[in-house]
Amino acid sequence: MRESWRDPVADDNRISRAAIAVGRIGGDLWTDGDDLLFPACSISKHVAAFGTLRLVADAVLGLDDDINEHLRGWRLPGEGTVTVRQLLSHTAGLTENWFPGYAAGSPVPSLDQILRGEPPANTPAVRRELTPGAVFRYSGSHYAVLEKLLEDVTGTPFDALMDQLVLAPVGMVDSNYDQGFPHAHRRRAARGHRDGMPVPGGWHTQPERAGAGLWSTPADLVRLELEIARAVAGDSPLLPRDLAGQMVTAQVPGGFGLGAELGAGFYGHTGQNTGFSCFSFVWPAAATAAAVMTDAEDCRDTLRALIALGTAEWT
Repeated sequence: MRESWRDPVADDNRISRAAIAVGRIGGDLWTDGDDLLFPACSISKHVAAFGTLRLVADAVLGLDDDINEHLRGWRLPGEGTVTVRQLLSHTAGLTENWFPGYAAGSPVPSLDQILRGEPPANTPAVRRELTPGAVFRYSGSHYAVLEKLLEDVTGTPFDALMDQLVLAPVGMVDSNYDQGFPHAHRRRAARGHRDGMPVPGGWHTQPERAGAGLWSTPADLVRLELEIARAVAGDSPLLPRDLAGQMVTAQVPGGFGLGAELGAGFYGHTGQNTGFSCFSFVWPAAATAAAVMTDAEDCRDTLRALIALGTAEWT
C-alpha cells in the first residue's frame, strides 16, 4: 500500500488533494500525501459510536435502553421501542436521510429543527418508519438522534463530549466536531470538489455532527482504528473487550456492527460528504490500519481499489 497507493489516485482526475496514513499496533505510523484537514464524512459515525460505547461502559447509558426514556424536549415519533443499539447499527428503521450539509452563507438549522424537519433544514423529519430492530437500513437519521440523546443524557455539547471521550484520550489532536474548526484552520482545510467543480466556499457546514461533522486527518483516524483493534484484543484502557467485540459484530444479518462497517477481513467506515470522500479501516489479522481522505465526492471506485490493495496485502 505504501508504494502503490499513489497510482490509483494519480489516475483519477477528479482528485486534486489526497492523504493516506498506515499504522500497525506496536509499529510506526506512516503518512503521505497532502498535509491537510479533511471532513471525515460518515466516519464521524464510527468515532461517535466509540464515544457512545464508552458511556455504556460507564453505565451512563445501556445499549438496550429505550431512547425515549432519556430524550428531553423532542422525542422520537412513531411506533415501537428504539434502543441505543439500534441507533448505532442503523436498525431502528428511521427516516432514510443523507445529510448534504449547508453551503457557505446559507442559514444553518439547529439539531432540533433537523429532527423536526423544520426550515431551514433540508432533510425530512426523523421518525420511526420500519419496525425497530427488524432490518438494517443505513441512514444518517440514526446518528442525528444519537447526537441529541448524548447531549440530553450528559448535559454536554456534542463536540466537547466527543473531545473528552474520544479525541483527547486517543490522541486525535487534529480532529474536531466543531463546525468552526475548518474556519479557524482555513489555510490547512481541504476544499471539496463535486462533479469536477469546486464546492463554493470550500465545504458545507454539517450541523448533524455525529453523522457527518468531524474534521480530521488520516493519521488521527488510524489512531482510532488501532485503539479499537486493541480493545477487541482486550488491550485497551478506553473500551472493554466485550463492547469492542459487539462493535465489530453484525447486529442483524448483512448489517453493520455498532458504528462499524464490516468487510472481508477488515472493519471501520467509509464516508462521503458534499465534495469529499474517505475511508478508514483496520485489518486485524495484520494488526494494521489505513485511512485515505480526498477532496472529491465522486471517487468511490478509486477508494474501493485502495481498499482492495489493503485487503490483498494484509489478509
